[in-house]
Amino acid sequence: MQGKIPAVITANNAIDILSALRLAEEFSFKLILDGAAESYLILDEIKKSGIPVFLHSMMSRTKNLSYDTPKLLNENKIQFAIQSGYESYVPKTRVILFEAAIAAANGLSFEEALASISINPAKILGINHKVGSLEVGKDADIAVYNGDPFEYTTHCCFVIINGKVYESECK
Repeated sequence: MQGKIPAVITANNAIDILSALRLAEEFSFKLILDGAAESYLILDEIKKSGIPVFLHSMMSRTKNLSYDTPKLLNENKIQFAIQSGYESYVPKTRVILFEAAIAAANGLSFEEALASISINPAKILGINHKVGSLEVGKDADIAVYNGDPFEYTTHCCFVIINGKVYESECK
């Protein structure tokens, strides 16, 4: 509650999200909304709060989930990131590129979808001075693909981790 580390509160329905926002305001702590499946229903309240959002996997099939949520958050200038995992297991939910691809297929631009899994989470977590984008002086682990990384048939050709190249068979 000292404000050094944000509290991450998982809230999916609009009432729970509003409760989390009220708690953060009442007790003056930094908050990150986690899940936020019904955030599209209360965009004005979230925008007014300035609180960022980590969206859960679209495959989690949370009640009242909307595939338009990433686009709507972006259009309303609400800081958000897409995550791949959540509390339960559903096949394919841990594929972060797939999650960004779903957002792109539903109105988010390629650049915005890429930012939602790279620089946006780094900014939300306050570590964008070290990671999240390719800039001089930052840590840079890079994956290079033979096409659009959001296409399911695209292959990773190689990755660079801590300056070392790890090659893969790229067809």
